[in-house]
Amino acid sequence: MPEAALRDLAAALEDAGPAALKGAGAAVSGGAGAAAPHATVPVLPALRTVVPGGGLRPGSVVGLDGPGAASLGVALAAGVSRHGGEDGAGGWCAVVGLPGFGVAAAAGMGAAPERLLLVDEPGDRWPDVVAALAEAVELVLLCPPERPGAAAVRRLSALARKHGCVLTLTGAFARDWPGTRLRLRVEDPVWEGLAEGHGRLTGRRVQVVAEGRDAPGSGRRAALWLPAADGTVRPVETARPPLELVPGSVAAGAPVHPRPSGPPPLVRVPAEEGIA
Repeated sequence: MPEAALRDLAAALEDAGPAALKGAGAAVSGGAGAAAPHATVPVLPALRTVVPGGGLRPGSVVGLDGPGAASLGVALAAGVSRHGGEDGAGGWCAVVGLPGFGVAAAAGMGAAPERLLLVDEPGDRWPDVVAALAEAVELVLLCPPERPGAAAVRRLSALARKHGCVLTLTGAFARDWPGTRLRLRVEDPVWEGLAEGHGRLTGRRVQVVAEGRDAPGSGRRAALWLPAADGTVRPVETARPPLELVPGSVAAGAPVHPRPSGPPPLVRVPAEEGIA
């Protein structure tokens, strides 16, 4: 990122400082007077069953993996934008290194676009960009442009812990970040809407799996629409068989399953099956 662009980013963060820092759960002035961070960084309601504790741990590093990981990153940003902030009315999040980030998709999931800070091409100084943003937002969605060095990992992980910012990693180098305590993986994606090679995609059913030290044991999983036909994220509901009305009134003594009229049908069984 050129020096001028980095200065513009710093100026934008300074201008948005009170609102952005409030969304991050920290006092504008920092220091000993900083407000205590929230117990968790909020996620969309559909993700609360799969994320341990019902939300992301402030200051943690979260890795995203699997087909559809990009949509999962959009969903996490939407959860912060809609449910974050000191009063739960909406928080700030940043997206770094993802020029194809779907702002319209995030809005469909409930995000407020005005609380999304986008840095499409951070360049060689991407650690400085993330460091500046980590002080002002609740979540940074980062696609590292290269394998992160040990110095950058230590610095950014420490800043995330200090300011209570969740550092969420996606892309080819997401697994090269040491200290990732929670990984969210997308499995078994199935698109709905296509029939015999034609049609319109209307929704995608997936399994979201949480693993890592923050999800002990065999982990957690949930079947979700990511997204549903209306663009939202919601659980996949198990289909129930439709109820059938029977003639007559059961209360009046009519049978629940009325027998057909006439003699019962004959059933013929070959003798070689052991029945004479």
